[in-house]
Amino acid sequence: MSYFKNPQLKDQYSYTSDNTPNSELITTNKVRLVGEIFEGTTIDSSFWLNRVSTGTVAQTGSEMILTSGTANAHYAELWTVQRAVWVAGSSNKFRAQLRFGDSGTTDVARRWGVGWVSGSASTVITDGAYFKLSGTALSVNTMRATTETSVASGSFNGTYTAPTLTNNNVYEILYTLSKVFFLINNVIVHTATFSTTHWTSGTINFNAFADVNNTGNSSAVTMTMRAMNIARLGLEATSPTYKRITGATTTTLKLSGGFLHAIVVNTAGTLCTVYDQTTAAVPIIGIIDTNKTSGVVGGIEYHLPFYNGLVIVTTNAATDITVIYE
Repeated sequence: MSYFKNPQLKDQYSYTSDNTPNSELITTNKVRLVGEIFEGTTIDSSFWLNRVSTGTVAQTGSEMILTSGTANAHYAELWTVQRAVWVAGSSNKFRAQLRFGDSGTTDVARRWGVGWVSGSASTVITDGAYFKLSGTALSVNTMRATTETSVASGSFNGTYTAPTLTNNNVYEILYTLSKVFFLINNVIVHTATFSTTHWTSGTINFNAFADVNNTGNSSAVTMTMRAMNIARLGLEATSPTYKRITGATTTTLKLSGGFLHAIVVNTAGTLCTVYDQTTAAVPIIGIIDTNKTSGVVGGIEYHLPFYNGLVIVTTNAATDITVIYE
């Protein structure tokens, strides 16, 4: 009898699998972070934001349709309200199914992918990774501090077969801290590697977005999406930390996105305001009056993500709470 040892498993990204010391294969979950299905004909403002200038964003037939304007500087934009929070030790993946009403039109640029949307008024992104169809030219792009690095389809370093743009295709972006993989219909078309300078300057917590922009006069053309989301390739929750807060004070617990598990009321008789922000400013997660927590010491469970930071303001010298978060 001969003994054969299987080689270490590798996936299409050339990443290897790991086992525990007990020879058990380590696996993980995929958790959707942002992006919802397009149900009905009303855009759900709890999950999606949009902005237009002559162009339109319309939801119909379980699809979202972005239509360009017809003159220079016209646009139609769509992006997620929330950002996909990055957790150290994992990676995130953007996925969209979409088709175009044409094979590319002069003076119209269309983008779809991940980006840090600057403010809540438009998809003016400062950092991100995305596909772009400018005229008839397809490219993949990364952006750092508003500077775009673009790779045209003729220079892709993966396996590339030009998709039929008028058909529904699946576009994915797997982004890690050192590499960004661009896939079309489950095939890696290009891998961007960043050995020295990081590919993003300010954040790794991104919105999913899509937009259509006129760079000159054109006919009205469409971009039709069946889905757009970002998922974490990893667990939803990780090992949390805690902070005990006493007295009347403003406490900054985190300067980026995370997960709020619970607030334990050690001593009743205080008011505290919980902010999803890096300062005591909106948005507010909740305002807790511990006098109304049934008069007993106990925990208030949240189990929800925050996207910007975590700040708690307490207003009573008798405050004694413990915040459990990550």
